[in-house]
Amino acid sequence: MRFRLKTVNYKSLLTFSTRVTTGIVFGFVFWAIYLLLPPVFFTVLLGLIAAIIVLFEWKTLYSPSTMTFWLFLPIYPLLPFVLLIYLNHVVPYRILLFYLFLLAFTHDTSAYIVGSIFGKHKICPSVSPQKSWEGAVAGYIAALISIFLVFYQRCVICKSWLFMGFFTLIACALFIMGDLVESKMKRRAGVKDSGNLLPGHGGFLDRFDGILFAAFFVFLFRNYLITFLM
Repeated sequence: MRFRLKTVNYKSLLTFSTRVTTGIVFGFVFWAIYLLLPPVFFTVLLGLIAAIIVLFEWKTLYSPSTMTFWLFLPIYPLLPFVLLIYLNHVVPYRILLFYLFLLAFTHDTSAYIVGSIFGKHKICPSVSPQKSWEGAVAGYIAALISIFLVFYQRCVICKSWLFMGFFTLIACALFIMGDLVESKMKRRAGVKDSGNLLPGHGGFLDRFDGILFAAFFVFLFRNYLITFLM
């Protein structure tokens, strides 16, 4: 199989640079609050992001005058944020947030970079023309490497390797599904991004769409996951 490099113009390079810069700044603030401050500060951050999505971004996808706006809002995006906040305040479960966000950020970043350069075979071009199988595979491999490195440091026994590979696969599949669902919403609404508060990324919902989908999985299987991930 041959891969052909895509032609990169100055506009694409500027978008890429902006995306990387914004990602580094937001990532630094995000992880600093999670790792260095008491859990209540991370809850405030999650609550602030949820509020921005509800007040400024959700109405770009659905009109407040429609029933759909109010029917979907409590289930998605509000409920996943409630689940994330719950996990954040239960000490044994808080580590699950670390794995969830680590996998999400690693997967999304790697999938974007590889997909932008080598992406040829589209996953669902009618919904998300930029999302490719090459990017998806690269995102999974990068996410798998990141969690393996973390577990190697924690000296987890070898019988957990297979489980971690499966857990990472499910999480990455949900990240892609969340992205495709939000892309479908944006296409229906005729908008490119849910917002513009994250230059190069769009809105906060554009950044958290996959995480919100995966939050249901992590919450439902939290007790099972914690037996392997601790």
